Amino acid sequence: MRKLILPALLLAVLVLIGFRLHSELELSTSSTSTANGLPGRPAMLVDTAEAKPHLFVSNLERLGELEPLASVDIMSRVSGRLREVLVERGDPVRKGQLLGVVEEDDLLRQIRRAEAAIAVTRASVSREVATYENLEIQVDRYQKLHAESLISIQELQDLESRLRVSAAQVELAKAQVDQAEASLSELRLQQEQTSVFSPLDGFVSARYLYPGALVSPSVGIVRVIDVSRVKTLVPVTEDILPEVHAGLLAAVTVDAFPDRQYKGQITRISPFLDPDTRTADIEIEITNASGELKPGMFARVSIEARKPKPSLAIPRSALLTRGSIQGVFLLNEELTTRFVPITIGRMQDDFVEVLGGLEDGTRVVTSGAQKLNEGDKVKIS
Repeated sequence: MRKLILPALLLAVLVLIGFRLHSELELSTSSTSTANGLPGRPAMLVDTAEAKPHLFVSNLERLGELEPLASVDIMSRVSGRLREVLVERGDPVRKGQLLGVVEEDDLLRQIRRAEAAIAVTRASVSREVATYENLEIQVDRYQKLHAESLISIQELQDLESRLRVSAAQVELAKAQVDQAEASLSELRLQQEQTSVFSPLDGFVSARYLYPGALVSPSVGIVRVIDVSRVKTLVPVTEDILPEVHAGLLAAVTVDAFPDRQYKGQITRISPFLDPDTRTADIEIEITNASGELKPGMFARVSIEARKPKPSLAIPRSALLTRGSIQGVFLLNEELTTRFVPITIGRMQDDFVEVLGGLEDGTRVVTSGAQKLNEGDKVKIS
């Protein structure tokens, strides 16, 4: 019996000691929880900032494709067979540079025939003039004879009629000379047009024909593009249209040179909307003096579409996300945290636009906010 009593007393003592230790631990934990809001955590040091107006710049971001400012298919003004093409794809060309030549043998033959026709018509004029002058002398003599009653009035009138016909023949012959000379001038102009020149500075982007091909004023020989300036068309929705206008500046970047930014400017705005996409195209022109920008490159365009206006904002470090809710931590008079949902707008640099949920001047927790929980006790640095 004694053997059973001794172990029971020892067990009772151990249970009493354990109970006392557990009570002291709960008391210590409760004290810490009262000081910090969470069991076992000391008050955290945080920073705060005021929600106040900030100037946001609203940029319109669009993706477009670069195009040459000018692209011209060069054609021959006359029909014929192409004799030679003097440029290849990719060659630089200058305005007025000879690009190709059309055979002119047939035109040369026509020119020689026209020159001969002119010589014939000029001889005809000389003959008609001589006839007219001879008739003019005869009319003068007939008038004197009629005055002396040596010839009848009928004979005089017949001769005067022949004189008028002769004068008309002279005018006709002279008109035929003018017509022949005009035909010759046209043929010589066509001969000059057998040489095909570039109408602008640029590069040959395509070659369509080779020597021996038949050409006409509707068939392109080469294409020349001007890349000293390039352009891109980007669509904008109808709600943005009132905020863009010709002359507005744009910043342009391309993947080939990600560290460079090119200056662009809106030059044209489409006067109508595409019925399928409900968007209107705006044309942006970009200076390309260095020639780095190539037609076909994708361009990222940033347009300052709206005038900057100040909006209520908080530092980006204050913004928290709890599930699908975004908000911030506020502090009460006891420096205890309280989570408040907010509605946000634009994010720019280190600032977040607040559209609802906060008032101007409200202080929010910034640094350290990500580590806090609802009801935590904090200290402000």
